[in-house]
Amino acid sequence: MIDSLVINSKSALISAIEIHNKPIFPYRYEVVCILVINAWELLFKAYLLKNHPEIKVMRDDGTTKPFEECLESVRSSIGKPFFATAENVSKIYEYRCNSIHFYQDNIDILIFSLTSMSVAFYSDFILSHFGIDLADETNLNLLPIGFKKPISPIIFLSNHSASESSSEAVKQFIKSIIISTDLLIENGIEEAILVEYQMSLINENRIKNADLKAAITQDKSQASGTLTVTTPLPDKLQITEDGTAKKIRIQEESLFGKVYTETYDDVCKTCKEMFSDFLINQKFWNILRDIKNNPNFHRKRVLDISKPDSAGKDYYTKAVYDEMSKHYTKE
Repeated sequence: MIDSLVINSKSALISAIEIHNKPIFPYRYEVVCILVINAWELLFKAYLLKNHPEIKVMRDDGTTKPFEECLESVRSSIGKPFFATAENVSKIYEYRCNSIHFYQDNIDILIFSLTSMSVAFYSDFILSHFGIDLADETNLNLLPIGFKKPISPIIFLSNHSASESSSEAVKQFIKSIIISTDLLIENGIEEAILVEYQMSLINENRIKNADLKAAITQDKSQASGTLTVTTPLPDKLQITEDGTAKKIRIQEESLFGKVYTETYDDVCKTCKEMFSDFLINQKFWNILRDIKNNPNFHRKRVLDISKPDSAGKDYYTKAVYDEMSKHYTKE
């Protein structure tokens, strides 16, 4: 029975993917969600039969354990590593059961992001607990080719969570996503229930629950009522005192983890490797003194952020080497 449940579960999931990728298919996400939930329900029952024979999956009256009970049984069995998967699947189940209430709004971007993440969770689950690698079996490698520009689910959530025009059903659905992300944040889980994506052949952005929460909820500390959305920092960042420039807030962890990455020792070591005439002498210190006055090159990380003049450590951006090249000869 376990093998049959797994085989049928895989068939349901692959059918969901095939239907989703059809260019024209009315009632697309309603059918996709039905199949995704069916795939998970069969896989949950196979997992319980395999690992918890004491749990009664088949009832005396011929019926089987309901989906929500199966989900909670698996959650209890696996614990914290399964929390993100459980919240993702529960959101899809919620949509499947109430899809008729969402007809006033188009939330395809949100459901796409949920189901995409669910497929990834499914692939991990069936590999971990049944040793089945769907990537090898299906050989699917699809790109999001279409007639419309993809929209980030984070942008979608940012727009709709603050919109008065959104239907009550959409508002309640977004509220349920907030509840799920809060639960995961409280348990220290970074894996999100949505997948963030962009048209790129080189990387996939994995969003965290804090990103979702920031996107969905408005930052009440901002008098203008703008949304705070966490987003990956670009490779090059220009810092300016121009009052007309667009303003962004960067968390300190990102600032020193992505922008100001070079210590004094790093600068000395790299300059020795890059320049044939480089010496750590008065000339170098004079150049460094000028560099420290430019926020595009330097920032001090203080020990007490409430006291800007307190003790700290100097950090530099990689742009400092371009500035040094104006004064030294490259190897």
